[in-house]
Amino acid sequence: MSKPHYHPTDRYVTVISGTWWAGTSADGDKSKTVPLTAGSYMIHPAGAVHFDGAKDVEAIVEIKGIGPAPSIPAGK
Repeated sequence: MSKPHYHPTDRYVTVISGTWWAGTSADGDKSKTVPLTAGSYMIHPAGAVHFDGAKDVEAIVEIKGIGPAPSIPAGK
């Protein structure tokens, strides 16, 4: 699971297999994440704080965006 962060450009995420968990709080509380299963799609808009990752099941995701663009820690 990543730490809360944001990107200067949009990020587009497609879940290929497994379950990907996504949250939008700056505190990184894993209990506030939402499960995204295979076939799910989400967008992380530029500047929007988020954190995400796999928990107990492997997940394969495709993440697209214009880069290179850094991950900027929330609060910076």
